[in-house]
Amino acid sequence: MRKIAFILSIVLLSYGCATTKRSPKITGSDAAVTGRDNLYTSITSQNLTGRSFFIEKAEFRVQSGDGVKTGLGTIKFLMPDKFLISLKSNAGIEVARIFLKGDSLFINDRFNKRMYYGSTSYLKRKYGVTTSLLPVLLGDYVNDMKLDSSRITCSNGRLDILGIINNVNVKYLIDCELGKSILTIPKESEDDDSLEIRYTEFLKASGINIPGRIEIIEKQSNTVIEIRIQKIVSPWDGGIDFIPGKQYDKIHLQ
Repeated sequence: MRKIAFILSIVLLSYGCATTKRSPKITGSDAAVTGRDNLYTSITSQNLTGRSFFIEKAEFRVQSGDGVKTGLGTIKFLMPDKFLISLKSNAGIEVARIFLKGDSLFINDRFNKRMYYGSTSYLKRKYGVTTSLLPVLLGDYVNDMKLDSSRITCSNGRLDILGIINNVNVKYLIDCELGKSILTIPKESEDDDSLEIRYTEFLKASGINIPGRIEIIEKQSNTVIEIRIQKIVSPWDGGIDFIPGKQYDKIHLQ
């Protein structure tokens, strides 16, 4: 599955809002945003990486040429730059733990008794993915270029925005009533449309709209990753500890 498989092992999950299990789905009329300035504010203020959070449970399903695989995951984010991700089997047995802090990356592969370590620049060099894209993959709006709110124009309730993140072009399709992206397409080149992220079944908690269902579609390998959020805590005031596996083979990512 090439780069999308690695994306899965790094980010499998979504972000937080108030403690909840499954909030009711919302419709456009429940979260209408009017006016250009209000829309711009909604888009930029609903990013959930502006706070620490803990996703206590998310379910994922990976469909590819190798068949269908399912599992569970959790993620802790501690501001400003610490992520701890745990991937588990359906039986709740942890198979991998991933820790990112600043420019450092560590992965405990419990199944193969290996610990991978290196710089997050490895992700960009090897897979064309930067950690700056993690929020985008999971529903946040990120753009190194400032959006001019005076030029925002919705057409049939939708708004197209072209952005850039660390030299990666990103196309957003914004639902103007939700103030959230419903389709995001990172593009490594002008004619690259192999990766799509779709967001549906939005939930609402603490004034934040959250995609309850996320589909990551990698067309070249015909792979679809579906993520469903089950339980989230944010803001969260816990801590993060990463303990390297004892007697694991250490492999430097370079």
